[in-house]
Amino acid sequence: LENGDAEGIDISFKYDFRRFYLWTVYSCGFIHRYDGRDEYVPHYDRRHNVNIVSSYTFGENFNWGLDLRWNFGSGFPFTLNQGYYELIAFNDGVNTDYTTVNGDLSVIYDEINKGKLPTYHRLDISVKRKFELGRNSTLEAIASITNVYNRKNVFYVDRITQERVDQLPLMPSIGLNITF
Repeated sequence: LENGDAEGIDISFKYDFRRFYLWTVYSCGFIHRYDGRDEYVPHYDRRHNVNIVSSYTFGENFNWGLDLRWNFGSGFPFTLNQGYYELIAFNDGVNTDYTTVNGDLSVIYDEINKGKLPTYHRLDISVKRKFELGRNSTLEAIASITNVYNRKNVFYVDRITQERVDQLPLMPSIGLNITF
């Protein structure tokens, strides 16, 4: 490996009939990096990924739409903490009294990206309605919910405080689009 290598498989299925559309895809990837000294998996190496997307158009004039998207992904790699130590800056050089000065808490890292975050999954749903305003203008009203079942997907964990920060909570939204 010079800078890196990636290999994997993708399997997908599409179904489109009248007012219903379904697309599913599964991918399995193996990504490796070599930095001239070590070979490791980079932070974006998601081994398994599944997406299911569906859309249904309905109503008297087919002016309603329902869209669903579900995504699953195996956990991303990350570098674990091996320990902590006090980092003293020695701002006064040899005159710094290391017995009384307060340093900053610093991290001793484990091997690069040997840990794995938990799996990720979420369901998003939206309903939309189109209104014909004129010959060449349309108004579309959209209501959607991101992360319908409020899954706690980890975004990161603060290395010092161990506080976990999650990604998008259950998040409703509404919007209007006008085309003319």
